[in-house]
Amino acid sequence: MVEIYTHQTVEHICRENQRGFSLIELLIAMAILALAMLAAGTMQFSSVRNNSSGNIVTQANMLAKSKMEELKNTTDLTTIDGGGAEDSINAAGQPGGIYDLSWTVANLGSSARRITVTVEWNKGTQTRSISISSNTRGNGV
Repeated sequence: MVEIYTHQTVEHICRENQRGFSLIELLIAMAILALAMLAAGTMQFSSVRNNSSGNIVTQANMLAKSKMEELKNTTDLTTIDGGGAEDSINAAGQPGGIYDLSWTVANLGSSARRITVTVEWNKGTQTRSISISSNTRGNGV
């Protein structure tokens, strides 16, 4: 048996078999994709910024600890009485960096001292700092 299709029947069958996307569906999909890419870009930017800040704080902490160990290992504590400072040094203690290092030494009796080491740096318009303190008798004790 041979079926004969009219023009209306063929047009109806073609419309039912169309499975493509309309222009509005495509625009909505592109908008969703754009929002997702914007969110991913923002997360990437935040991650890089926070990693950089963490790196700066870690370097400042290591610089303070290094100076503290140097001062605690001094054999004659009277040579470090009062304190001192080093301005514009880098994480290795060399000139030309963003850190300002200072220390104070206070007497705790005839043979002991309290050493406080402070590292400061500027981040934007704010001054950040890390301070550590230790009591010592010299020679690393």
